[in-house]
Amino acid sequence: MPEDDQLGANLTCFIVSPIGDRLEPVGQPGRARYEQSIVMWEEVFEPACAHFGLSPVRADRIAEAGEIPDQIFTYLRDADVVIADLSDANPNVMYELGLRHSQPSKMTLQIGEYGRLPFDVTTIRTIQFNRTTAGLIGARNDLIDSLRASLNGGGGTLRATSIFAATASAPIDVVNDVARSIAPDQDDTSAAEPGIIDILAEGEGALSHVIEVMSDFSAEMSSVGERSTQFAADAAESDAQGRGFAGKLLLTRALAAELQPTADGMEELANAFYDDISRLGAMVQYIITRYQSGEEEVTDDGAIFLNSMLSLVNSAEEGAVGLTVFRDGTRILSQSARDLDPVAKALRRATNRIIEGIAVISGWRESITALLPDLADASAS
Repeated sequence: MPEDDQLGANLTCFIVSPIGDRLEPVGQPGRARYEQSIVMWEEVFEPACAHFGLSPVRADRIAEAGEIPDQIFTYLRDADVVIADLSDANPNVMYELGLRHSQPSKMTLQIGEYGRLPFDVTTIRTIQFNRTTAGLIGARNDLIDSLRASLNGGGGTLRATSIFAATASAPIDVVNDVARSIAPDQDDTSAAEPGIIDILAEGEGALSHVIEVMSDFSAEMSSVGERSTQFAADAAESDAQGRGFAGKLLLTRALAAELQPTADGMEELANAFYDDISRLGAMVQYIITRYQSGEEEVTDDGAIFLNSMLSLVNSAEEGAVGLTVFRDGTRILSQSARDLDPVAKALRRATNRIIEGIAVISGWRESITALLPDLADASAS
């Protein structure tokens, strides 16, 4: 059996993933997707390809957001290997994956963030991962294992691919299929649109969870700060005892081992926070739209909810200052010792994610205050 570094020699691997928009302001969804794509490239795709000597090609080096030029179609047809990141069911990625599946004898691997996959492709083997330091390492290792098996001829043929290649078929009954298609639905009742009270109740629950996650993240920040202060005291004591740099190195390794689980947990909290903010933001905008359209009058319940949103905006913006200071402080960890660098990077990713969420929250202020100026005056006083 050939060595790993020879399996992909002279082969091209095309990476299909959400591109995002690098020109969007920090905190906006397109910019967040762009930054996630860079992390996936650096931590997962590029090192996995390098392990086998594959020549990787990034779709975002060919196209901007929303574009599918002829070069991408050519790579989808001709590339020896395609790796598709299905996280969040990006429309371009799903379309491109469908085109690739029509190619016989072509290797296609799927990967996606756990809980963010389109339900209708989970029956096809897909590498699932969590977007944490440990999760990305696991994704890279799983991708290496899948590439090894496929490059050694262990990959199976998808049913869709074999059917399009005319090596298999499924029986069809055109007459009856047409009849069933044009027949009226047996149940033509439609679900009632949720009322404003239903929406407010969901928003209240989402708001409660956001506040809980923010509180947990703040507590973890304090824990990291306290442990870093203790580390400084321990380092000073080590110097006083004449242990030199070797003594400090042992302390930094112990600190890295202690903080890594905390950093991973903070990344999970940050991702949960951003997801909650995305859902809550859609809800807030829906409520405001209904009020602005005249479908609903602003009741006391609605005013209470919107006032709570303004309170969240205020507290989040106040917390952004401390987050920025904390993020900048992690650079000291990176500079202290090599063992602390992965911890510091995880902490920065987590903090940046929270700051991005806060930027989204800040965007709600204008809409809410335009609708309820009296609330804006009350919140400012």
